[in-house]
Amino acid sequence: MNVRRDMASMPTAPPSEMALTDLDDADLLDLTRRGSGHAYAVLYERYLYAARRLARHLGQRDEPDDVVTESFAQVLDLLQRGKGPDRAFRAYLFATVRHESGRRAKANQRVVPTDDESKIDRVVPFGAGQLDEFERSAIRAAYESLPDRWRTVLWHLDVEGRKPQELAPILGMKPNTVSALVYRARSGLREAYLQQHLNAGSAPAGRDCASIRPKIAALVRRTITTRNQAKVRAHLGTCHACMDVYLDLEEVNREVG
Repeated sequence: MNVRRDMASMPTAPPSEMALTDLDDADLLDLTRRGSGHAYAVLYERYLYAARRLARHLGQRDEPDDVVTESFAQVLDLLQRGKGPDRAFRAYLFATVRHESGRRAKANQRVVPTDDESKIDRVVPFGAGQLDEFERSAIRAAYESLPDRWRTVLWHLDVEGRKPQELAPILGMKPNTVSALVYRARSGLREAYLQQHLNAGSAPAGRDCASIRPKIAALVRRTITTRNQAKVRAHLGTCHACMDVYLDLEEVNREVG
């Protein structure tokens, strides 16, 4: 299915009928069911960036556009048949993206040539290892972006398995000070990890968005200053693209804790 072709072939409401971009998802879904291609086009543009990012997060780094286009087309087909979501379009679309990503990952594994008969019909783990590769790359880049002192303490504790009491004399600190440093370093690593997700395939930012995007990860991690928090939230209230980025990072943040 081609979602752009399908939308173009649908009967559309007159452009003067209403400002579609001002409507919420439920109203746009209702209009789509009644044959408005323009209404679904608004939903498509509203969630395209977030859906692409989710597809990349799920390991579809080489073909995220194919996964997303197919997912939008599947939802459109359901709506045209009177099925699909009445509300929560974003959640329904994301579930479809996850299903399509999993289907493609399994299909790719089934066509890998092999002379080892023991591998035939063996259960294939979701993601086929691609998600792990992306996560390792994101974690490595986040770690390398940290200050030297944070990297040092994280390496000793989380990689070598040392205790704060062991590091205290090496770093010239008290054990409690080392523990506080570790807390800040781990928090910084999580924020840097979110920043890597933001940077991966980030949609072009307009002039107003350019100063906001770098602050979104800090807003999600609650490390942003009160002044900047108000500024970012005000922008998110008027910019669908940056709101998509924020919601996507909120989802990733729930996974990292």
